[in-house]
Amino acid sequence: MTDPTHKPRTPRSTEAVVADLMMPHQANGLRQASVFGGIIMSMVDRCAALSAMRHASGQVTTLSIDRILFKEPIRVGELVEVRSRVVRVGRTSMSVLANVYAEHIATSVRRHTNECWLTFVHLDEQGKPAPVPPLLLETDEDREMNDVANRRREQLLSDLS
Repeated sequence: MTDPTHKPRTPRSTEAVVADLMMPHQANGLRQASVFGGIIMSMVDRCAALSAMRHASGQVTTLSIDRILFKEPIRVGELVEVRSRVVRVGRTSMSVLANVYAEHIATSVRRHTNECWLTFVHLDEQGKPAPVPPLLLETDEDREMNDVANRRREQLLSDLS
């Protein structure tokens, strides 16, 4: 009998969203105060973990935050929304792309502030790496993001050798 948790899944089925209003205690204390980068990184890691957990149907751990690009500052009082999805899978690992948006509530102006690439590993009950289901690429965007993730992985492996 086939394990239903290993049925192919689409990137869309792994989408996750984490949102929070940025408050004064989350500011970095600089003269031109913005939200502390660690707050954003934590939100990104939590959201991306949800996507990986949805894909693997189980426990995951962060293997790496391959890249987090802070394109613009996020200010206190803005609503921050992180959106993530699995874009590539290996045997036990998953590449997750997370995008961060900041919205000024009073003006409804929404900005794309960060792009983040993370890698997660699926864990079994003993905490050992476990296989993940295949990724079913439905759309041109799915295929494009999968290609980007594959190139990023190839470059990373090349840099390590």
